[in-house]
Amino acid sequence: MRIIAISNNKGGVGKTTSTVNIAAALQIKGQKVCVIDLDHQAQATYHLGYNPKQIKKSIFHVLKGELPYDEILIDRNDMHLLPASQELKDVEFLPIPAKEFLLRDALEEMNLYDFILIDCPPSLGILTMNAMAYSMEILVPLQVQFLPFHGMYNLFEAVQVVKRRLNKKIDVTGIIGTMYNAKRAINREVIEETENRLPGKLFETMIRENVALQEAPSWGKTIFEYKPGSIGAEDYMKLTEEILERD
Repeated sequence: MRIIAISNNKGGVGKTTSTVNIAAALQIKGQKVCVIDLDHQAQATYHLGYNPKQIKKSIFHVLKGELPYDEILIDRNDMHLLPASQELKDVEFLPIPAKEFLLRDALEEMNLYDFILIDCPPSLGILTMNAMAYSMEILVPLQVQFLPFHGMYNLFEAVQVVKRRLNKKIDVTGIIGTMYNAKRAINREVIEETENRLPGKLFETMIRENVALQEAPSWGKTIFEYKPGSIGAEDYMKLTEEILERD
């Protein structure tokens, strides 16, 4: 079972889009997949067609120890989801020791999947620490612009701290270039700089700018359900094939 956190401490870089569509592509490839929405904004939950305001049992209740994970599990056409709610923001204030391990401990018995993908919040707070303490891999969506590139190093530093203190098995196994336009010089320069500074981390497949990827969440659909013939679907399928090859 590969447990992968999709993380970047900057918002708007394609983190949720990548989580949902990689999960969908893996399912198409015959993999058994569970998505964990660990962001209090619940964007992965929205993206998959569920309104968090109508969800009474979420991953928050699992982290608190009030419910087992299988009681909140949503079966979405054989892709499973542990949904989020706005209450997740209150995890920071729970009077519980060792809060970094709440997710790991709650999901200790979860072993029915080929892949677990965790959509992390755009911060390096306690929820992201929980994802990193539980995961074996981190994939980092990188909007191929100057500022997101330099901001990514905060995440790499946090991973090294987690590796020393919480989870020796964790590592950044891939960087996903998102919102790519080959005509833009800055996009090409950031790709070149990433390859130079972090050799072997950047996936060959770039996620190109595509309107369909922006539209799909409003319909509660993955890109493969919304527009399977789009370049967004093509890119995420190729990226997923690379992820499978890196096993």
